[in-house]
Parts: sequence; structure tokens; C-alpha cells
Amino acid sequence: MRRHNVLALAAALAAALAGPVAAGQSSEPKVKVLATPVDASKAEHGVLVGRASAEGMLIQMELERAKGMWMLMGKPAKWMEMGVAPGQLYHVEAKPIDPKSKTRIPYADVTFEAINKDTGKKVKGSLHPMWGGSGLHYAFNSGLAGDGTYEATITVGVPTFARGLDDKRWMEPATGKFHFKLVGGKLTEVSEPED
Repeated sequence: MRRHNVLALAAALAAALAGPVAAGQSSEPKVKVLATPVDASKAEHGVLVGRASAEGMLIQMELERAKGMWMLMGKPAKWMEMGVAPGQLYHVEAKPIDPKSKTRIPYADVTFEAINKDTGKKVKGSLHPMWGGSGLHYAFNSGLAGDGTYEATITVGVPTFARGLDDKRWMEPATGKFHFKLVGGKLTEVSEPED
């Protein structure tokens, strides 16, 4: 009887330590092996890396070929065409989505961080709000850190638009975690998308 209580206590302690995911963060992504590797650096449209739920929103991550962008630059601000710099192979996209209305969430600071677990190299940056063929999204061009298995995090800051008094969603930053693997520059593994 006493041994049973110790085992039950140990199981409860293990569950408590595993505990709920910290506020604002999604759980660790499940790995999905692609049947056919995809060269995202040549893809015209986004290749889904994953979809994670956090803080009442869905955060979708995609990769596609790097592309030029129009951006406001300088003081006074002027529209400038920004081409693709040497070594920038991928357009890293984040799409924060309101699951209730199925619309993209604007007016947020969005950041991307990734580590290539095989080499230890890190990539990070701010994703700029953009309008393109897939509508509103946040993105930047990057060469990433070569072939390897990546652990990536996209953080969507608190959107700065006004809300109705009864709508208290997105009052904290939301963080989505993603997994992907590049072999020969091609995606071979991604995160299993959450609903």
C-alpha cells in the first residue's frame, strides 16, 4: 500500500513538472516527414512549415523563395525597392491568424529566432509587415544557417489596435514553436500543423 502511494506521488510530481505550457507559448511541435523533399528556395508560394496555437491565435510559418520588397526607408521616409541580397535564399513568413474570424492579425511586432541544432548556428530577425499574393503577413529574407535540423520560434507581440471592452484576446505576446529540417537545401521535415 505504501509503495503504491509513493508511485502515485512520483507520477503526480512528474505530471506537475511537465505541467501546462507557459502562458503565451505553444507546445513542442510534432515532426512530420515529407514524402517528397521540397526546395522552398525555389517555391513560388509558401511551403507550410507548421501552425501553432498560442494566446488565442494561430501562428502559421511558411518558407518560399526570397523576393524583393517595397519598403519605407530613411528620414523623411521614402518608398524604396529592396532587392534580394546575396545569400538570401528564403522568404520566412509568419501569419498570425484569429481563429474566430479567420483573419490575419495586423499591427504587431513579430520576431523570428531559429537555431540549427546540427551546427549551433543561430538566425534571428524582425519580420516586417507585408502585403503580397497571400495577403497580410510578416516576413524577411534570410539564408538561414545551412542544412540541418532547426528549432524555430516566432513571437507575435501584443497587437496595438484598439479592442472592444469585452474582447481581451492577445493582451500578451504569443509564441509558436516550429521544427524543420533542410537536407541539400530542401525541406525534408516540418512541424505537424495544429488545427
